[in-house]
Amino acid sequence: MIRIKKYHIVTICFYLFYSITYAQHEYEEMSFSELESIIIHTENHFNSLGRASRIMTIETVIDVSEKFNPKQKYYLKAHSYNALGKVYYTNKDYEEAIKNYKIAELFIKELDGYPELSIDINNNIALVYINGFNKPKKALRRIKHIYENSNDLNEKSQHVLALNLANIYIRTKNYKKAYDLLEKCKKYFINNQQDISKLATTYASYGEYYYRFRQYSNAIKYYELAATITEKNQLFRQAMTIYKKYEDLLVKIGREDKAYAILKKYTKHHQTALDIEKQEAHQYKKQLTVSEEKNTVETKKAKQSKTISIFTVSLLLLCLIFFCFFIYNHRKIKTLGQSLALRNKELKISKEKSDHLAAVKTKFISTVSHELRTPLYGVVGLSSILMERITDKENHKFIKLMKFSADHLLNLINDVLQVTKMESYEIHLDKSSYDLKNLADDIKNSFEYQAEKNGNTLHLNLDPDIPNQLIGDAVRLSQIFINLISNANKFTKNGNIWLNFINPVITDNEVEITFEIKDDGRGIPLDKQELIFDKFSQANSKDHTTGTGLGLHIVKNLVNLHGGEIKINSSPGKGSTFYFTISFEIDKKNEAINKENNTKNCISLNTKDYNVLIVEDNKINQIVTQNILKSKEYHSEIADNGLIAIEMVKKKRYDLILMDLNMPKMGGMESTKIIREFDPHIPIIALTASDTQDTIKAILHPDSGFSDFMRKPYKNEEFFKKIELNLNTSISKAS
Repeated sequence: MIRIKKYHIVTICFYLFYSITYAQHEYEEMSFSELESIIIHTENHFNSLGRASRIMTIETVIDVSEKFNPKQKYYLKAHSYNALGKVYYTNKDYEEAIKNYKIAELFIKELDGYPELSIDINNNIALVYINGFNKPKKALRRIKHIYENSNDLNEKSQHVLALNLANIYIRTKNYKKAYDLLEKCKKYFINNQQDISKLATTYASYGEYYYRFRQYSNAIKYYELAATITEKNQLFRQAMTIYKKYEDLLVKIGREDKAYAILKKYTKHHQTALDIEKQEAHQYKKQLTVSEEKNTVETKKAKQSKTISIFTVSLLLLCLIFFCFFIYNHRKIKTLGQSLALRNKELKISKEKSDHLAAVKTKFISTVSHELRTPLYGVVGLSSILMERITDKENHKFIKLMKFSADHLLNLINDVLQVTKMESYEIHLDKSSYDLKNLADDIKNSFEYQAEKNGNTLHLNLDPDIPNQLIGDAVRLSQIFINLISNANKFTKNGNIWLNFINPVITDNEVEITFEIKDDGRGIPLDKQELIFDKFSQANSKDHTTGTGLGLHIVKNLVNLHGGEIKINSSPGKGSTFYFTISFEIDKKNEAINKENNTKNCISLNTKDYNVLIVEDNKINQIVTQNILKSKEYHSEIADNGLIAIEMVKKKRYDLILMDLNMPKMGGMESTKIIREFDPHIPIIALTASDTQDTIKAILHPDSGFSDFMRKPYKNEEFFKKIELNLNTSISKAS
């Protein structure tokens, strides 16, 4: 074993440090274009330069690139890492190759205006996937993506990409697409003789294409064409590749005699290529020696000790290569790893913040919904009771105005909460059976008072061919009509409003219905028609009509949620028509059942015989609910919370329970589940001022124990319908 003395190691390290410093200092004096030329020169002379020399040159350029502006720096780094990837790729070190190509890709993504380099990087990554890791599908995704986005490239680059894509299609057995691309490439490269090597590659790809189809005569024909071109143009390396594939084909089909002749040609070209590369390497080394002699300050001393200098430089160069490669590579990987770890940490923190904010927003919506609607329930309910009891005209007028203001405030609150829920993606369409005609009648009846106040007449036209029983979200559909009719009534005086359900198209179990809400009011100017669906927007900024400008925005979102598109036909002075088309599922199975239920629902109730338990902690709401029930002669009792309700139901029989959800000591959800343990049949209707998706989902869950639910505040007609329906259902079960 050879022993190296300590002073030899010190000398080597000194020369190593001096060489690195000198090379970097020399590059630091260069301009951006000069450094770019060095990278291109290194790429074009892979066979002339040693592997270590190439790595050292490229890594020095990477270090020096820090002095330029961000755009130039990122470009040099992207180009350099791409070149490093090619070095490792040629040496079949595919792991290092893909790592450097991916770093190059990160830098090129920060830039605009370098499509050629971006395409080259992506193409190189694809080549590693297919030739290094045998993952043709991954390579196909890369090449296909860059080919489909290659409009900015020149025609030649586009056809080179097409040729690469064709070869991958052959590997992935997508022969039809491969053949189409090869035809396109052949036509182009035949007419562009300066790209003769690509024409040879195209013919070789044809050979492989026909080889895989077992059309061996065609495969031989195209391999011969490709080989002839490479021979004629002295493309020895390319000729070697073609002859190797040609030989494999001949061996497969049993033509060993001709295969031997092709093998001899392969060997000949291999030797020729090696000789040419040696000659190029020798010539490059001579040029490098001349350049060093001209630029070195110590030229005279170098000539005097030529042998020693050559030995020393060679030794130092070898040490420099390994030292720089391992240290620099380690440093870059460590930096990249730290950067990725930091970015992942930031993304994780951002996601946690986003999730937290979403939860806070949902909680806020639920709280605001409950806190605003609870007192409004008292105002709306008490005003309704007073309207029935007070006969004095002047006081009745004041109560009527108070109820109108309360209803208006409730509509505004509902609009704001509705938009907030839409932006939080909390709205989903329910699927339940309902009667469309009843829905239309209810909407018309609820608006007749408001329409009459403006001197308007409300018309309902429902095509008789439309099936009555549909499956969908009746509540959301009603919201669409309510907002549109309210909007029409607002801008129409002493006129007409039409609610038209027309043009049914029935296919199998579905029906497509066109809805029109039409008025003969003042109309909307053409330049304002697109703006009215935006949030807080109104057709006229000087308009003094009341409203938040949210109604039509909500309509647009709800129609889109149903899979339709709201459209408008309007002109000033001639009225407006809002129309949209929605598909519904027809509820054929339950039509008979619903008819039977409707008959049962018509059973006349002697309300004096029924006792209702009101579970409510709010004193005002207790008074309101009890007096509304009293107006129909229902008997009722009060429980201040869920615990009291449980004890009362155990001791006494009630016909129906109205259960609030949010109460002290025990809420409605928990108390309902306990009541169901000893009384599974009594109807329990949930009364809630919250309408968040989670709350409604919890109420409708089969294990919740609730028979039905209502949102507060509610209309008295709707309230009594719910009670009668559940009492009738209870009678039906008992019978």
